Parts: sequence; C-alpha cells; structure tokens
Amino acid sequence: MSKTRYKNQKESNEAIAKAYIENDYTNSQNKLLLVSKANYGEKSSNVCYSSVDDKGMNFYEFNNNAERNLMLIERYEWADFSSVTIDHSVTKSVFTFVGHGENRDITIEGKGKEVEQVIRNHSSMEVNVVKRPVWTKVLGYRSQTTWKMFMASTVYTLILLFILHALLPAATHNFIMGLALLILFLSIIGLFIGLIKPKWVLPKFKIKTRKRVLFSYLYLILSCFFIAGVFSDGESTSTPASTQVSSSQNSVTVAAKKDGADSSEQKIEKNDSDKAVKEKKKQKAEEQAAKEEEKQKAEEQAAKEEAKQKAEEQAAKEEEKQKAKEQAAKEEAKQKAEEQAAKEEAERKAKEQAAKEEAERKAQEQAAKEEAERNAQEQAAKEEAERKAQEQAAKEEAERKAQQQAASQQATTSSSTSNSGNYKPFENDPSDDQQSNMSCSGQIKGNKNSKIYHVPGGAYYDRTQDNIVWFCSEADAQAAGYRESQR
Repeated sequence: MSKTRYKNQKESNEAIAKAYIENDYTNSQNKLLLVSKANYGEKSSNVCYSSVDDKGMNFYEFNNNAERNLMLIERYEWADFSSVTIDHSVTKSVFTFVGHGENRDITIEGKGKEVEQVIRNHSSMEVNVVKRPVWTKVLGYRSQTTWKMFMASTVYTLILLFILHALLPAATHNFIMGLALLILFLSIIGLFIGLIKPKWVLPKFKIKTRKRVLFSYLYLILSCFFIAGVFSDGESTSTPASTQVSSSQNSVTVAAKKDGADSSEQKIEKNDSDKAVKEKKKQKAEEQAAKEEEKQKAEEQAAKEEAKQKAEEQAAKEEEKQKAKEQAAKEEAKQKAEEQAAKEEAERKAKEQAAKEEAERKAQEQAAKEEAERNAQEQAAKEEAERKAQEQAAKEEAERKAQQQAASQQATTSSSTSNSGNYKPFENDPSDDQQSNMSCSGQIKGNKNSKIYHVPGGAYYDRTQDNIVWFCSEADAQAAGYRESQR
C-alpha cells in the first residue's frame, strides 16, 4: 500500500496499518482475526503492528515516510512452537514462545487477552500464564521499576497521611509526631549502617543490596518528614499556649513579689494579663480556623482528584465505546462492500453467461445459415452436373448416331500393327458392337467421331460401344489427337 493511498486522509497510523493488513489478507488462505500494536524488540526500532490469524502471526514495521507505510518483517506459525508463557499487565502482555529453534519474546499492546484466546483455540501449544500479585496491578507498581515504585509509594503515603489527619482526633497528633521523630532517627541510623552492611538492616528482603537500602530508608525518612508536616499543627498550637501560660504565671509571680507597688501598677499588670488571655484565645481561634481551612482544602483536593479520576475513567469508557462503534461501523462497511462486490460479481457472471448464450445462439444461426447455403450450393451443383451429364449424353448420343450414319455410308475397316505403339489403332466394325482382333482391347477406349477417349471406370466407358478406337495408353490416344473425357 503506497503512501499516496492516505496522504489526503486524516487517519491515524493504526487505521492505516489495519487497512493495509486487511488488504494484505484479501487473497490469503489464512483468516485474519485481529490487529494490534506490538513491540518487536531488537528486530526493529520503529513502531510495529501484528496481525493474528488462525495459522500464526505476521509482524509489520510501520514507516510513515516510506513509499509503503507497512513492511512485513517476519511471520511465525503456531506449529513452530511447543509452548508459550504469557505475562499480562494492564496495558500490555509479554509472550515468550518456546520452540525447536530459539525462543521469541513479543510484546502485544492492549489485546493480549484476545491473542491468548486465539492461541488456545487455534493451536496445540501449552499455554502458561504468569500469576501476578494484586499489588503489582496498582498504578506505579506494574512495571516493577524501582524508581517508579518509590515515587508511587511516596505519593500514596502522602495521600494516606492527609486522610488520617482528617480522621484522627487532635489529641493523637502529638503522639504521632513523637513516633514519627523516633522512626526518623532510627531510619537515619539504619541508612548509614545499611550502606556499609545491607544484610543487617534488610532481614525480610531476599535481595539485600545498597540500592535496596537506599530506596527503602529514603522512603521511611520522607514519610517521617511528611508526618511531621501534616501533624505539626497540634504541636504548634500547644507551644504558644504553654508559652503564654508561663508568661502569665511569671507576671503573677512578679506582681506577688512587688508587694510595695501601688495599685495602678497592679491594674496595669491585670490588664496585661487579660490581654494575654484574650490574645491566647484569639490565637487559638485563628489556629483552629487555619486547621479547619487546611482540612477543607485537603478534602477539596481529594474530591478534585476523585472527580478527575472519574472523569478520566469516563473518558476512557467513552473512548472505548467510540472505538467499538467505529470498529462495528468499519466491519459493517466492509461487509456491505463484500456483499456489493459479490452482487456485482454475480451480475457480471450473469451478463457474461447471457452474452455467451447469445454468441452461441448467433453461432448456431450462422452455422445453420451456412449449412443451408452449402446445401443449396450442393443442390445447384448437383443439378448443374446432372444437366451437363444429360447434355453430354445427348451430345454423345447424337455423335453415336452420326457415326452410325457415316459408318453405314462408308464401311471400311482399317487396322494397323506398329512395333512402337498404337498410333493407328484397331477400330470396330460400325455395324458390329463386339470387339475383335485388338491387342489393346479393354484398356483405353476412344470415340472416333467425337475424338474423346475414356479410361476404365469412367462414366461413359461402358456406354461407348460404336466407332471404338482402342489405345494401349493415354499417351497413344493423345498422340492420335484424342482428348480425355470430362467424366
């Protein structure tokens, strides 16, 4: 399929690839079951697509700048492999085919379950599906990449802390803060020890490396910092209050020590104490309002993220639904096109059959006409031959009678014998029909009056019975001035 096939159409690469593959399977004996985007590893660095049929699968390399957008790289037959191991994830599936030659690792994106079903239904391979733990299906843990798992764990921990902050009472915040500081201190110590001896601080892990120590204890340290940040409001609230109480107590103590001060100073100190209490209450109210506002923001943020997630899920569902509709429309259009093509093919065959029958009918009519003309010509020729025969017979009869008339007037018998030939042949007596005294009797018979000679088997050989001149050969007859009979 050339590049010009789609240059004026706004179609995606996947649609172009699917159209090419469907066209490629038009004259194939294999039944195309599905088309999917694939990763072919080191075979090609470009985008690849796979077509799965009942006998095997083809791999195509897509190049939008080439003359042919899709080029066939390789084909695998199901019969070439004895078993396959399948590792499914949310977005892709890795197929490891085991056969008589080298093993094949192929990644199918999006349609791994469907390919697995095709293999089970159309091949005799042993199918082994890798069972993944539930936590590996969570976003961030699917690829099993260390830094992705670290980032996902950090984000999930922060979200969990905000939720706990909203649910737990304020009285427990100080305890959580103290526990977080203790864990932070132990994590820092464990990090330093683990960088020297990883097995001392990773008793539960099978893989005990410095990289594992670094990621694990950095996660604990960050988690402790997040706890301190989220639950620090309870401690900050209690600290100013205790400070103000202590300051008020100090002011009372100072007032008690100064017994000799005047009443005006006592009133000032009392007013200062009242102001301190009011400021303390005001500060508590502000802190409570800030806490409520922060809690509200966290709830709004959680609600916003939940709404965003629902919107994404809804968009994904709508997109899948749209794709399903488009797929159904394409299949329906394809079916209609096939039906139209079949209908046109049937009409074309019917027209060809009608034309063929018409040609045969015309040929038969032409043959009948030619047969009639030939019969007519043969009949005319036959009648003409009969007419000529009758005329010839009448002419010979007249010649015979004339010969008889001449013979009756001149009765001469001439005979001559020649060693070299019969140039002066024997002649019958005109009044006698019997042959006598002729050495060449029964060979060439000539009519003396008409100067025509007849060969044995001729039409008038037996009819010529008078005025006969016998010759031993046609050359003798022709030398004597005779011509050959036409019949």
